[in-house]
Amino acid sequence: MPELPEVETVRRVLKEDLINRKIDNIIIRYDGIIEDDINYFLNNIKGKTILDILRRGKYLIFKLNEGYLLSHLRMEGKYFYLKRNELDNKHIHVIFNLDNGFDLLYQDVRKFGKMSYKKDDELYNTHPLKDLGYDPILDLNPDYKELYKKLNKKLIPIKSTLLDQTIITGLGNIYVDEVLFESKINPERKTKDISFDEFISICNSSKHILEEAIKNKGTTIRSYTSSLGVIGNYQNFLNVHTKNICPRCKIALNRVKINGRMTYYCNNCQR
Repeated sequence: MPELPEVETVRRVLKEDLINRKIDNIIIRYDGIIEDDINYFLNNIKGKTILDILRRGKYLIFKLNEGYLLSHLRMEGKYFYLKRNELDNKHIHVIFNLDNGFDLLYQDVRKFGKMSYKKDDELYNTHPLKDLGYDPILDLNPDYKELYKKLNKKLIPIKSTLLDQTIITGLGNIYVDEVLFESKINPERKTKDISFDEFISICNSSKHILEEAIKNKGTTIRSYTSSLGVIGNYQNFLNVHTKNICPRCKIALNRVKINGRMTYYCNNCQR
C-alpha cells in the first residue's frame, strides 16, 4: 500500500508532466472510484487546467484553475502518463484525456481508490482533509500538546493509534513499525501509557524516517511499485519491517498481528 513517501514520489513525478495541461475529456469506467455524483464530477473537472499538484497525508491534490481534484490511491492505485491509446487493460478505471495527446490513466486492481472534486473553499474545511492530523513533512510547527490530548484515553495499542490518520497522517504499516523501532517503543503498549516525551520522539522519528524514505523514492515491497517508472529503494534501509533479526541487539524480532496488521519489533530494544 502506498504510504506518504510513495505518494510524495508520485506527486513529484506527475508534476513534471502535468502542470498547465488542460483536461479535455474524462472517461469513467468504474463509478465506484468517484465519491461525487458522476455528472457533478465530470462537469466540474472537464475543461479545467492543472496548475499544481500538492499532497496532504496520503492524498494527492490536483490544483485546478477552479477547484481541486482529490485522489487517494488506497491499496493498489497507480497513475500512468502515456500517449493516447498506448496502454489499456481491465484495471484502468478513469482516463483523463489531456490537451497534448497524452492521457493520465488511473489503474486500480482492487478498485479501492477514491476521487472527488472540491471547491476552493471546501478543500481543507470538509471531509476528508479537515480530519487529518499532523503531516510530518508539511507541518513545521505542530501543536504537540493538542495532538497528545488525542492519545490520553485510548486503550488500543500505540501501533493501531499511529495508523489512525487523525493523529499523524501519512503513516502506514511499514513506516509505523520503523518509527516505533527508532523511538524504542513497543507497538503493543496501550496508547494512554505513552508519555509526552515519547510522543515527541514518535513525531521526530516520523519526520526523519519519512524524509529518508522520500529521498529514496519510497519503498518497493511486495505488490506495490511505482506506476511512473520509479523504483523505490527504502526497502534496503528498513530496520524491522519484514526482517528477522534486530539490527541493534541481534536477537530475533517478534512478528505478531496487531489489529490484523503484521507487526515487527524487538522485545528487547522496544519497551
